[in-house]
Amino acid sequence: MYALYLDCAGGVGPYIRYIRDMENLFRNYKSYWTKKQLIPPCINATAQTNWLNRGDVQKALHIPDVLPPWELCSDTVGSQYVINYTTMGDFYLKLLAKGLRVLVYNGDTDLTCNFLGDQWFVEGLDLKETTKYQVWLYDKQIAGYYQQFGNITFLTVKGAGHMVPQWAPGPALKMFQSFLTNSPY
Repeated sequence: MYALYLDCAGGVGPYIRYIRDMENLFRNYKSYWTKKQLIPPCINATAQTNWLNRGDVQKALHIPDVLPPWELCSDTVGSQYVINYTTMGDFYLKLLAKGLRVLVYNGDTDLTCNFLGDQWFVEGLDLKETTKYQVWLYDKQIAGYYQQFGNITFLTVKGAGHMVPQWAPGPALKMFQSFLTNSPY
């Protein structure tokens, strides 16, 4: 569930429950499903799909012509994905040791990639806390919360789901601008 309170784009299809039941029932039998059907229910990615499959956009992004069309949660990519690492902590620590700044952000209504897991991840890096957990504002309203640990910032966006820039564009823009210019949130 990528956005707890967001209406389901196009309504809920009749097979959603069946698909979820079959995925749970056959989760240990990969050969059961020929198509992983990983597109989350209630997500409308038509605009992104159309834009990313335009020839001029693919040329500008240096996408080779031999690749299949872009699709959200691609079965082609998903079926070949192999988990190589159980944690990315060491990679983050190496980047931070080189002086790079990092922003880890979540919409607080995303239950799939939830903010609590990322908060625990950042805290688990055992870095010195440089700011307390505090609010940040957008348009004189609470936009979420953030905390900094040296060069890494953990931040939530209030009321946003998985697709933060799509579902909370104003707060997302301020978040990115603040991060890129190293300005207060």
